Amino acid sequence: MSPSLRESIRIGLCLDRVIFARYSRGLRPKLLEKGTLPAEAGIAGEPWQAALAALPKLLQAHAQRTADAAVVLSNHFVRYVLLDANERISNREEWLEYASHRFEKTYGARARDWDIQVAESPPSRPRLASAIDRALLETITAAFKNGRVRLRSIQPHLMTAFNQALPAMRESSFWFVLQEPGRLLLGLILDGAWRSVRGRQANGLWRGELAQIVERESALLAPDDPCGDVLVCALETVEPGVTDGFKFTATPSPLAGEDRSYAMICA
Repeated sequence: MSPSLRESIRIGLCLDRVIFARYSRGLRPKLLEKGTLPAEAGIAGEPWQAALAALPKLLQAHAQRTADAAVVLSNHFVRYVLLDANERISNREEWLEYASHRFEKTYGARARDWDIQVAESPPSRPRLASAIDRALLETITAAFKNGRVRLRSIQPHLMTAFNQALPAMRESSFWFVLQEPGRLLLGLILDGAWRSVRGRQANGLWRGELAQIVERESALLAPDDPCGDVLVCALETVEPGVTDGFKFTATPSPLAGEDRSYAMICA
């Protein structure tokens, strides 16, 4: 792989703030700068509008050089559904139509204004679909149009976190728990395939309640062979161990203390 000739900047859009990390050029990029901008309070409308209001300020102050940008979206701004396996669906357009129907059935007519993506998977396995407000994507894209920073990707936090955390779990069946302030996302992977994904609100006591939360999710799904392995990706420290029959493993992180707040955009 040839070294990058441009600096890179990773930006995380969160419910109450925007975080960023800027990296040098080269085969082994070095962290040059990182920081946080609070989202403006009191902005009415969609939950992402406060963070989007802070994005141009961030780019103006910290993205003056030529660079490539990757934006990671908080799971507060992304909806997910799991599509049942269907061997009668033969192409991407049909999967998108199927996903659009599911989102509209679940969330109503507002889902017609969402950009929907469906993950690739063998026809015999379920597929994970995500939906993001088109207005959010268009506003992000517009923020980069007149600057020196080139927008390369916009990704949900679930996707980036899961891909980074996967090497920490050797089992093919496990729960994946992704924590952000105020929100937990719980996914069940069985034999290497997604079987469930659900988001829920979380208070500051979530770590002490996690075993009960996973147990309730498992009871709702009623799998024939309940899964006891839980992989946790969190901004807060989670101690590995066994609780109420569940074996908890925390994803390794090079960050500690207050720096863990940047895990969402860790390269």
